[in-house]
Amino acid sequence: MTDLAGSKPALEPGPPGVSAWLKLVTVLVGLYATALAVRHMGQPLLEAHGFRQTQTAMTAFWMIRDGWHLAYETPVAGYPWAIPFEFPLYQMLVAAIAKVGGLPLDPVGRLVSFGFLLGCAWPASAIAKRLALPRQAVWVFCALLWSSPLYLFWGRTFMIETAALFFAFAAIPYALDLLTPRPRWNSVFLCALFGTAACLQKVTTGAPVVLALGCGYLLHWVRRGALRIPQVGEIATALSAFGVPLLITAAWTSYSDAVKARNPLGAQLTSAAVRGWNFGTLSQRLELSTYVNVVWHRMIVPNAGGALGAVLVAAAALAPTPVRVRAATASALTLFMLPMLLFMNLHIVHEYYQSSCALFLIAALALAVGVWVPSIVRHPAVVPALTSLLVASNLHAFATGYGRVERKEITVPRSRVLTIAAILRQYTPPGSGFVAFGRGWSSEFAYYAQRKSFTVPQFFNQYARAWDQPAGFLGDIPLKALVVCPSPSGPTLADAIRRLDAEPQWILVEALDCGVLIDTGGK
Repeated sequence: MTDLAGSKPALEPGPPGVSAWLKLVTVLVGLYATALAVRHMGQPLLEAHGFRQTQTAMTAFWMIRDGWHLAYETPVAGYPWAIPFEFPLYQMLVAAIAKVGGLPLDPVGRLVSFGFLLGCAWPASAIAKRLALPRQAVWVFCALLWSSPLYLFWGRTFMIETAALFFAFAAIPYALDLLTPRPRWNSVFLCALFGTAACLQKVTTGAPVVLALGCGYLLHWVRRGALRIPQVGEIATALSAFGVPLLITAAWTSYSDAVKARNPLGAQLTSAAVRGWNFGTLSQRLELSTYVNVVWHRMIVPNAGGALGAVLVAAAALAPTPVRVRAATASALTLFMLPMLLFMNLHIVHEYYQSSCALFLIAALALAVGVWVPSIVRHPAVVPALTSLLVASNLHAFATGYGRVERKEITVPRSRVLTIAAILRQYTPPGSGFVAFGRGWSSEFAYYAQRKSFTVPQFFNQYARAWDQPAGFLGDIPLKALVVCPSPSGPTLADAIRRLDAEPQWILVEALDCGVLIDTGGK
């Protein structure tokens, strides 16, 4: 990052301006991505990682239903209902739009997520302006970003990923402003603001970017100032722009941990309790298969043109190109790899986690195509032709991969979640709750049933008690249903039938391979 602030000699990127061909490709890709997002905006949040989508949606749903609270409710883990993780900026925005507009929640959440993805064009343009990069690099970047299978799919799900990514990306142009001899305080403020929003929205997305930008600023200061004592303004700039976001995030984490600790299940989900799960192990980082599976097969092959993209990026980073081009490419690759190296296990287990960093791989590829290639091949068609080829590669990968998942039909007769949820809505009154087994602690039943629940995961340290005394985990909410789905730890349908025989107030409704015990109040 330090070399990005020096003098800005001509990059000789080829002909000035942006070709009509490149503009047309980018616009068509943007329209295609938008059409996909709109076409599938009403799809139930179950096509992939319904666990995470419905957890995010549930937070927004109960904000609309019960109002906003700092200790916001995600009522899937029993009483007390608050188990906060991220600060819910995205959920607040979605809830506000849905409530004010009287709109259905699922489509609003999906379209807001997609809106943040489209919005990434603005930071890209701002960064290119500050680095004096040719405008065509931004058009290449947008074409590759909006055709990326990862973002075509996850960018229109009901998740916080693109919001956190947008905030982190938006901090970068203001961080670049700080490398000038006399940075303006509005740049310091905006860098801190976007960095804080990114970290609060999703710390695993925002923190690596803020840390990298802070280290880049310190390295730049050391190179400029050698061994001199830093001035008060320089210290204040660093602490304000990069220290404040991390400090606020630490304060929120401490608060959210304290709130979670009041909940029996939440106490097992604090940051300290899941630290090992989040960061992973040294052996994971040393395994070649980790990088082959996650970096190559999940990222480079489907989202960056495979071997062609890898060669182009390597050339831009290593060939004797202008220093700023190599520095920008190396910086993008650093931001691409850092989140995975820090939170290795999360990236191995969850393919959507790569949404936090694939953008930077795409940025490196856009630099290679939009800046490095035209510096050695002067033909005006080379950039739009290469961009078209890479876009075609992306769209083919999407059609044969995520596209099939996106087109999946999810209906009540075929979906266990929607079927069980319909039973719960039909047979239990609003304001009541249920306890469920066999779905981890997924919010899927609770969100679509629109009921508060304790959905009991197998790792819960009071698992047997949750079956024996389920009402004790719902506080003052009346228990009106028990859901039993197949699970190695039980309970089973046979257990449900035994309860039915022993406690005559229950009736049993079987759905697919699950059973729902409904409390009839003895009627």
